[in-house]
Amino acid sequence: MRSDREKWDLRYSQDSGRIPEADEFVISNSSLLTSGIAMDLACGLGGDSIFLAERGYTVHAVDISSEAIFRLARASRRMGLDIHPVIADLDRFPLPKDYYDLIVVFYFFAKDLMPGIVSALRKGGLLFYATYNQRHKSLNPCFNPDYLVPPDGLAKYFPGFDILIHETAAGERQNISRVLAEKAMD
Repeated sequence: MRSDREKWDLRYSQDSGRIPEADEFVISNSSLLTSGIAMDLACGLGGDSIFLAERGYTVHAVDISSEAIFRLARASRRMGLDIHPVIADLDRFPLPKDYYDLIVVFYFFAKDLMPGIVSALRKGGLLFYATYNQRHKSLNPCFNPDYLVPPDGLAKYFPGFDILIHETAAGERQNISRVLAEKAMD
């Protein structure tokens, strides 16, 4: 059986090599972006990292796949962007406390990581989070249910945050839950 790193390295080594666009959830809410230090957790090939760096953020981009991180590092150097790619298993990756102005996480959920995400964001910082919910099981029966949230349950992991958006995506993407939240100032 392949490790997570091997699985993702294989996947990224077999794709087109194009850096993907940023997630539409970030793009459609980009008017809220300012600048500062951002963390892109489970960044994959780094479409969101590039989008954020182009808008003035210093981005720490973390993924388990060395293939994805090496490709992102090459792209960010070529583009002259302030992206710091890191190869790490998020199950063992310590997040600094009160450090980030923005955290983005797309299509990765680990319940044990949630308290670290909460404490890593500075007061007033923004969080964009989208992940698969339990409806995803009907599309992919082999998907590990430990990595699924209830369709309306993602926001509960962010106590002390002002929830700006908490939704289940519409149409064919009803298997995705999204939260945009700001860490309260008090």
